[in-house]
Amino acid sequence: MSGPGDETAAAESQSRGVLRASHADREQVVGTLKTAFVQGRLAEDELDARVDLVYASRTYAELADVTADIPPELTGVKAPRGPWRATKIAFRIGYAIFLLGIVAFVLAPGGPRTTPRATVGLTAVVCLLFWLLGVFMLVASRPAKRSGGQLPRTAAGAAACAGGGERLHVSHAVAREQVNRILTAAWEQGRLTEDERDARAAQMSASRCHADLASLVADLPAGLATRPPTTRDVRTGICAIIVAASVLAAILLSNADNRLAFMALVFAAATLLVAPVTTVGLIFDVRHQKRSGGQRPPGPAPSADR
Repeated sequence: MSGPGDETAAAESQSRGVLRASHADREQVVGTLKTAFVQGRLAEDELDARVDLVYASRTYAELADVTADIPPELTGVKAPRGPWRATKIAFRIGYAIFLLGIVAFVLAPGGPRTTPRATVGLTAVVCLLFWLLGVFMLVASRPAKRSGGQLPRTAAGAAACAGGGERLHVSHAVAREQVNRILTAAWEQGRLTEDERDARAAQMSASRCHADLASLVADLPAGLATRPPTTRDVRTGICAIIVAASVLAAILLSNADNRLAFMALVFAAATLLVAPVTTVGLIFDVRHQKRSGGQRPPGPAPSADR
């Protein structure tokens, strides 16, 4: 008998099967077929025929059919790595270091004109602001996780579609722009042909509600429109470190002793605690993006000629 876990896994596999595959997914399957050919599991004519099927496949289910009789250890697919994974981990580490820095700052003696009450009060305010920022980021990320990165289908939107009413408000314009970015990314990755993208873009322009827009990207994986980290982000982090270090050095060398200088000193020190670790995470993400090749440039699907 199959348990609930097996049914859930089967449902997830089936839902993934209807999603559109990319150029990178097809190349991975071609690599699997070549490995099977080298091991003697496929004849040369079988390899050629299956490679043709791979480049003609549009969904993950069609790709799975091509390798259905090949051992799982050859067809195992790793979960895609998030483009900002190292940066998020580094930010959490930097945030923890910042909290430890706050504790050390509270325990350290203040300046000659800084009373313990002022030190504790300012430190508590800074700590509260960072905790509120963390809670806000946590709450803001929950709707995206629940919807899987797809456009929400609200009851009001469905009713408007059913009644033929127009819903051309600000949120609908933003949703259209989001769908346009998803369709463009899907075309660049080979998940949609140019004709399919143009047809869906025309339907997007004529859409009346969020439900219409959601149907245009229902067969595309979530997160296609996520901007990957770039070297510009790394340069921004390095500039933030330099500016914070300069401010900190200027205050210490000038022996400024006033409330404004004290606040600038606190924020510069906080930046120096968080920014370097986060910048290191950005560097790792950018290097991974370059090694993986990033997104493939726009163009037709690769031919079957090897």
